[in-house]
Amino acid sequence: LELPNWWYVMSHEELRNPLAAYRGGRAVAQKWRAPRTHLHAEMVKKRRDPTKSPKVELEEALRALQAGDQEAVERLMRREHETPVPEDWQRRYCDEARAYWDQFYRERTINFFKDRHYLREEFGELMPPDVLADPKRWMDELPTVATGLTELPMEVVETKTVLLELGCAVGNGLIPMLRANPDLFGIGCDLSAEAVRLLCSKEEYRCGRCLAFPSDITKGSGEQPTSEHRSLEEQLPAHCVDFATLLFVLSAIDPAQYPQTLRRIYGRLKPGGMVLVRDYGRGDLAQLRFGQGHWMGGDCYVRGDGTLAVFLTDTGLREIFEAAGFEMLSCEVRRTE
Repeated sequence: LELPNWWYVMSHEELRNPLAAYRGGRAVAQKWRAPRTHLHAEMVKKRRDPTKSPKVELEEALRALQAGDQEAVERLMRREHETPVPEDWQRRYCDEARAYWDQFYRERTINFFKDRHYLREEFGELMPPDVLADPKRWMDELPTVATGLTELPMEVVETKTVLLELGCAVGNGLIPMLRANPDLFGIGCDLSAEAVRLLCSKEEYRCGRCLAFPSDITKGSGEQPTSEHRSLEEQLPAHCVDFATLLFVLSAIDPAQYPQTLRRIYGRLKPGGMVLVRDYGRGDLAQLRFGQGHWMGGDCYVRGDGTLAVFLTDTGLREIFEAAGFEMLSCEVRRTE
């Protein structure tokens, strides 16, 4: 059967029973079309025109940053005389985020991101003393000892340090942390079922210390986008997590969804549990280099592929976390050259 340029998508039931993938002797296939963005026509034009357009915004942003001209940086971020993305498209990017992230992982697959080995230094709370003493030393890959888990073994809640990575993508943060600390049990969830499938296909996922599932963490039970997705409440009992991480996740979520999302995370943490956050800060070069047509108002933007990019402040983070019941232990802005 030849179906060029088609994606074959099978449910978990069909993967377990290949005969279920056939109906009346013909294969069941689904053709995926990339979700449109309001910039589609412009992107097609650029692909057809070999002449590169001048990077005016980027050049101006670099000059302002190199000169330390904060007034110029603020002026760039105010987006004076620029019209925000139309409201109907803004709503679409927020409501249909899953489709855009699924397409992102279909195109980039499993090797797009590098493993985040730097987390051994950034999140020392998760590391044993020997790793803290030498965080850059080589870590062996996780041994494969079991089939991939589909449910949380309740005994690990009592015997292991449970780490929940929200927005785990394909495991570039979760797996390196499991390598570094054998006492960790890792749980990963992501809005994109495509990303979770890629993570579950890795050999190291079958280490017996890892569980991953698709979830829209902004929504509760009965509100998930597909039957494959599970809410945090459905998949994890209350107060079972020691640490939760949000690595470049809040910047990908509609800020209007922050309050209920953080309250939902709060309910999974054990008393004294911690949330560790790393994300884009307001005034980052990534914010300043956005050209016209990407600004959605405030510090919220949309990339050309339809995914959101929200730029945060330390004050804003403190406010939303404390409103959800958290106590802020530390929050700082890192500036790099």
